[in-house]
Amino acid sequence: MRKNSKTAAVLGLLLVVLIAGQAFAQDKIVGKVLYDKLRREARTLVKMEGQPGLAWTPDGKASYISEDGTFKRVDILTGEKTPLFDDAKLLAAVNAMTGRQEAKLFFNRFQYLDEGKKIQFSAFNKVFVYNLASSKLFFYEPESAIVGVRGRAYGDILSPDLKYRAYTRNYNLYVKDMDGNETALTTDGTEDLRNAFPDWVYPEELGQYQAFWWSPDSKKIAFMQFDEKPVTKYPIVHDVQPIPRFELLGYPKPGGNNPIVRFFIADIASKKLVRLETGDDLDVYLYRGQWTNDGKEFTYHRLNRLQNKLELFATDPATGKTRLFLTDTDPCYIDEQTDLVFLKDNLRFLWTSERSGWREIYLYDLTGKLLKQLTNAKLPVRSIQGVDEARGWVYFGGLEANGTESHAYKVKLDGTAFAKMTKEPGSHNVGFSPSFDYYTDAFSSFDQPMKSALYQSDGKEVKVLAAAVPTKEFLDLKLVKPERFTFKSADGKYDLDGLVYFPAHFDPKDKYPLLLSVYGGPGSKGVNNSYKMADANQALAQLGFLVAVCDYRGVSGRGKAFQNLHYMKLGQVELEDHVAFVKALGQRPYVDTTRVGVTGHSYGGYFTCLALLKEPDVFHVGVAGAPVTDWRNYDSIYTERYMRRPQDNPDGYEKGSCLTYAKNLKGKLFIHHGAVDDNVHPGNTIQLIQALLKENKKFDMMIYPEQQHGISFARYPESRVEYFIEHLKPVVK
Repeated sequence: MRKNSKTAAVLGLLLVVLIAGQAFAQDKIVGKVLYDKLRREARTLVKMEGQPGLAWTPDGKASYISEDGTFKRVDILTGEKTPLFDDAKLLAAVNAMTGRQEAKLFFNRFQYLDEGKKIQFSAFNKVFVYNLASSKLFFYEPESAIVGVRGRAYGDILSPDLKYRAYTRNYNLYVKDMDGNETALTTDGTEDLRNAFPDWVYPEELGQYQAFWWSPDSKKIAFMQFDEKPVTKYPIVHDVQPIPRFELLGYPKPGGNNPIVRFFIADIASKKLVRLETGDDLDVYLYRGQWTNDGKEFTYHRLNRLQNKLELFATDPATGKTRLFLTDTDPCYIDEQTDLVFLKDNLRFLWTSERSGWREIYLYDLTGKLLKQLTNAKLPVRSIQGVDEARGWVYFGGLEANGTESHAYKVKLDGTAFAKMTKEPGSHNVGFSPSFDYYTDAFSSFDQPMKSALYQSDGKEVKVLAAAVPTKEFLDLKLVKPERFTFKSADGKYDLDGLVYFPAHFDPKDKYPLLLSVYGGPGSKGVNNSYKMADANQALAQLGFLVAVCDYRGVSGRGKAFQNLHYMKLGQVELEDHVAFVKALGQRPYVDTTRVGVTGHSYGGYFTCLALLKEPDVFHVGVAGAPVTDWRNYDSIYTERYMRRPQDNPDGYEKGSCLTYAKNLKGKLFIHHGAVDDNVHPGNTIQLIQALLKENKKFDMMIYPEQQHGISFARYPESRVEYFIEHLKPVVK
């Protein structure tokens, strides 16, 4: 039936165009035709002219490009192009060593090594390292990469002196010299005892993808060991073949056993292992290993199970003895995304902390003595982007305007001369040259398509690098600019940001269904001041919906106290604020609050289910992807950070569970899930289905074979759109 309806709509549109006899067909592109056009052609309708970023030479005085089969150095001020390498010498070295007869460069990307003295590139299943001054070359055949969490590929890592490479195989750590001699630094590795290779949860929730680190002098390697034996295993079944393939994934759940993590330092010459003294409490998180610049100490983070106390330790690599040199606490939880930057003087370091209620930058000496709080801007700081020690500047990113704008800033190492570098309201993505003489700023706002420009360190614009230019065809579509507005939180205490997209055929005399696009969750941010005229929500609105996004209590960018408002009650305050958002919009005569939809994936899938079940009189149609349906099902680190353990917060877990409200379903709910999702397990959907069936509720569901947390089948987004068209009945003209 839906296919026939769509066919009739398209035929009707063509008939109207023919009868009207308009000279410009693009003026009549509306509805599904416009939706398809924006989805398929957004990049050609708003064209990017130029190259937004720069690849810098190590001295930071020039950029380089790949052009005409070679690499060219580009003078920053004049744009003059000269050869970056002596291609003839490089080719001669390669041909002499490999026996090949290459006449032109055979690679289009490389990386600088050894402070720009050498380059590394790959070709012919080999990795080459070439000395630019001496023309000396060596190559090796890299180890086979191992795929980990989220598709991260793990291969070999060169030592700083380029004499060794380290890698993992079968959960053991190896080194190999450039003559091909291999040494096993560990031999006890198994799937349950992972040496130098991370488990599932540490990369996912602590960003701990790397699990070993070369010392600066190339004589030692520090590595993590993950003991997975205590961790409950979750079964994943690949059953698209007659004989299914079965795997068990170590996946710690709230209140359950976590992996036991240990740190070791391996001496390359002696193969001796030194275990670091990390304390008797094994129920902690040890992560973020980092050598000091001089290699005299190895540092790591220790976070307690409640995740409200973070400690920094430094270790003597010869003995494994540790010393505590910094402690941070928070009344609720600590965001693990802190910055630790050791200065080149080997005496001081920079640290970012939210201890004041806002993320600020602090300067310490290596004994742990606080020397200076460098910022007190209450922005908050996002991250340290670079330190120009020669001139005494710290460069960093920060957020303004309730977190809707991102900007670049600088401050002196003595805490003076704080300055904002980016001026235009909007979202700025700034990158610095290695010398800090220049920076690039890719900027956009609600009113300004993306523009990238090059600046001198004093803020003087050098030149525009690239710009997104709306074509005449795009302008002739007469799309409506999304409306940004504020509304009150459900408790009436806070102004929150909202954004609404309108179809091009919008008529305030009509009644439109409202469709909320949601991710949600702690630290997320729905509304930001960037160009929105050609994004996915703009396309979706053309089907005849009002598409909306809103912020809520707990979003990032407004200080830690604001973000802590969701603590111990995931799903509760954000749902309350979305209800307040719908009611605020419902005051407008063209908003039909009897036709409200909501959609999202992952946390957004959880929110979608919860909205349909807990607030069935407000939300009527939902399409949920990979939903967490009960927080007892998700991983320990993420869930306990915001909810503590189930035994510590039974009320929060009960009120935040979709299963609690299964009896309330009135509307139309469509659940999608990948059959082998190792992040949000399919068991979440199975449990909700069981709860709904026990209440004799009707719902729709689709399972996607061999799909993990991301679902790549086109049927997923297509069926979502079809579902909303069928059940929300958008305004079509």
